[in-house]
Amino acid sequence: MNYVSLAMKHQPFQTKEEMNKAIKFHIGEHGNQLSDTMVEMIHLLSRYACKYAGVAYLKNDTIAKLIGKSRRTVIRVLNKLVDLSIITRLENMRLQRGGNGANLYIINPTVTQNVTHRKEAENEEVSTHTTQEMQDEPLSFKNINKKESKESLQVEGSHLKNSYREFKQLVYCFIPEKEFFYRLYRSYKAQIKSLENIYAEETLHEVGIHALKAMFSTMKVKDVHNPVGYFSRIVKQKLDDLYLECLRELEEEPKGEYGYGI
Repeated sequence: MNYVSLAMKHQPFQTKEEMNKAIKFHIGEHGNQLSDTMVEMIHLLSRYACKYAGVAYLKNDTIAKLIGKSRRTVIRVLNKLVDLSIITRLENMRLQRGGNGANLYIINPTVTQNVTHRKEAENEEVSTHTTQEMQDEPLSFKNINKKESKESLQVEGSHLKNSYREFKQLVYCFIPEKEFFYRLYRSYKAQIKSLENIYAEETLHEVGIHALKAMFSTMKVKDVHNPVGYFSRIVKQKLDDLYLECLRELEEEPKGEYGYGI
């Protein structure tokens, strides 16, 4: 899938004004956690995320040259912005030539912005269904953000309903808050979008479920400052493990007399 298709698929804002409001909010909310380089990085990404509001397509080496920092510093700063849920990174693997291409960097909307602009009927359907399932659920963990979310989330295609339902039920078993669920599910979907034509749906679904279980297991024994960022890192690690497992399977395929697969 080319850059234009990916950008259109993941575009989180309708206008640059919406994107700028989200950036202003993120900087205000995380001001004491952001270094000057991190703020500079956010503004740099926003300058390259105007055509498809909120989506920048850049290589780490290019970013390093633009801000005058080392590639290592760029990676460290980007990882921090991902951990803070300010951006989402979609790594673009060049399957034919191998290695990493330019990545998609998506500036995340705030929890109160309606960035999907779905039809009101669809929003109402999802909201009503979620509210019904929240009844008689256990109390959430402490220190989890309890703001009411104005965002909507649409699951397209009947083949995704079971996966979506299981994901939601597992989250609600621990934290019955729709805003928290939406943020987790968006993070998961953003990371697997570019892989849906490579791996089986069931395989990607297992990645999300295992990542949720790992996150909640950790939250039972210690405080997690940023659960969404922590979950995102687990999903990324499991996707990396999945990629390495596929490479190992290819290497272990039987060889013929001249070194070719049988």
